Amino acid sequence: MLHASAVVVWEWLNEHGRWRPYSPTVSHHIEAVIRSDPRGGSVVLGQVDNRLSPYILDLQSMHQFRQDTGKKTRAERWEWLLLLWGCRCGVVTRLVLFV
Repeated sequence: MLHASAVVVWEWLNEHGRWRPYSPTVSHHIEAVIRSDPRGGSVVLGQVDNRLSPYILDLQSMHQFRQDTGKKTRAERWEWLLLLWGCRCGVVTRLVLFV
């Protein structure tokens, strides 16, 4: 038996050059904004996480912008396809990830 599922992860590039994922809640919010306006625009990240209140994500340029300092950094969207097969009694015999 084969099951497939997609997982979307949004990330931002930190000052050390490392990609850091947004929380699942923030990623879901970004996806909801995109569904409501497929042309793109911006996402106010503080609407879903108070710690991110100074940040706006510009979907057209794919940059996270900090309003109080003017600093911007890259953002990326990753979609992972999970394929599960050989499932029986809750045991997964094979797991394959596709990017």
